[in-house]
Amino acid sequence: MFRFPFALPSILIAVTIVVAGCGKQDTVPAPDGAPATDGTATSAEDPKIAEALAKLDPADQELAKKQKTCPVSGEPLGSMGTPVKVTVEGREVLLCCKGCEAAIQEDPDKYLAELPE
Repeated sequence: MFRFPFALPSILIAVTIVVAGCGKQDTVPAPDGAPATDGTATSAEDPKIAEALAKLDPADQELAKKQKTCPVSGEPLGSMGTPVKVTVEGREVLLCCKGCEAAIQEDPDKYLAELPE
């Protein structure tokens, strides 16, 4: 009894979900009266973001205010918890989550170009 062909689709779906991580997501229309979730939320609009950014030290809070979004996913910093700080080519960068670290390390030029000067 060889069951591998039946297990393969389940394995592929699980791997796809894990690998997808926190990659860029499409804009989701907000319910009536709610702020849009288009990656432009700020800490003043979202208490969850404000709480996550408050956990950063003051210098990193300033960096988060300048940077605003994760260069890999495009998500607002703080929307996935406390941002992760990495150094890429001598530059300190905040990411939305640990899952974005491999991408920025593999192709730093692509993602550093997404950041404000």
